[in-house]
Amino acid sequence: MRLSRREISASIFSTSRKVMRLLAIFGLSLALVACVSRPDESLAIRSLTPTEAVEVLDVNKTPASASALALKRQTNTILALSGGGADGAFGAGILNGWTKAGTRPDFDIVTGVSTGALMAALAFLGPEYDDELRVLYTTQTNEDIFRNKGIAGFFSDSLYDNTPLKKQIQSVITRNFLDKVAAEHAKGRRLYVATTNLDAGTRVIWDMGQIAGGNRADAVLMFQKVLRASAAIPGFFKPVYIKPVKGVQLRQAHVDGGLKEPILVPNFVFKTKARKRNIYLIVNGRMARFEAEQAVKPELDDIARKSITELTRSLLYTKVYQGYVRARNSGSNFNLVTIPDEITPSKEALDFDPARMQKLYNIGYRIATSARPWKSEPPRLQQLDRVALAR
Repeated sequence: MRLSRREISASIFSTSRKVMRLLAIFGLSLALVACVSRPDESLAIRSLTPTEAVEVLDVNKTPASASALALKRQTNTILALSGGGADGAFGAGILNGWTKAGTRPDFDIVTGVSTGALMAALAFLGPEYDDELRVLYTTQTNEDIFRNKGIAGFFSDSLYDNTPLKKQIQSVITRNFLDKVAAEHAKGRRLYVATTNLDAGTRVIWDMGQIAGGNRADAVLMFQKVLRASAAIPGFFKPVYIKPVKGVQLRQAHVDGGLKEPILVPNFVFKTKARKRNIYLIVNGRMARFEAEQAVKPELDDIARKSITELTRSLLYTKVYQGYVRARNSGSNFNLVTIPDEITPSKEALDFDPARMQKLYNIGYRIATSARPWKSEPPRLQQLDRVALAR
């Protein structure tokens, strides 16, 4: 079919308009990236341990008050919540089902990473926040968590704008919430959240009770920032810039704690004196041997996605196993629950589909109310991997 000159001219004009539009968007994106900057920083501040954080090598950091509380109760109980994005709905179901079963303990220590950070803060304050957990992890959509920046995102510090998540955290973490955390901290209970200091490439473990009961003028904002940083997947969400020391304007860039610790079970949580110790790990993901539901497409983004997924899976298994070894070597009872292997994994951690999240919540709830919800060791341990208790 031959085109007339008028049709050819119209086609060229239409194409030219599209090209000009793309060039305009590209130019705007360059202008935006030129405006992107970060707060002031310095070499001296990059690797500084924040005032409210635990020195990683300080194994005696857990205060004497926590030990005294554990001795008074006879049993020291620890809860660790993993990352997992939208799959955090599973952990919310476990916690709610645990309450329903009537066997949920009053935890002495709670740790959380990424999506598990906000969950940990709510779990720390007990069943009174079960309804809030359920709503947060079963009704959210992508629009409630982030906005896609479009092509401009490729020329900025993140693909997505997580202002909606920021507002959600602000609605939950109030001055009243911090007062409750501070009161429990004063009793000797501890809440720890991990972030990654991207400037220094180090794990940072924040003592959230110290923030809540500390003397920072912006304690509520600081608490909110740490929770947001712990869930700030680099590349997708921009880093959260945090002042490590009160009164200093220089800041560190903090992102998702899951980069270093998919689940947080540090050595020092086993240092409190107690006649008996139980540790519970809730993994918001599968620990299946294979993740072969889909073949990898011959495309760069799919190959990269699958590669990162496998790196994350390996790191998760390693950290769970380390927690098992530390528990056994300290004479603690190890308890683990994960999303069942037969459940199809999420395609994306940031796919907040209420229908799937409700399904995962229901699965967690049923497991928690079953007769034997917990496993006593990580899956697929070979004989020489097991730790023998000294007799």
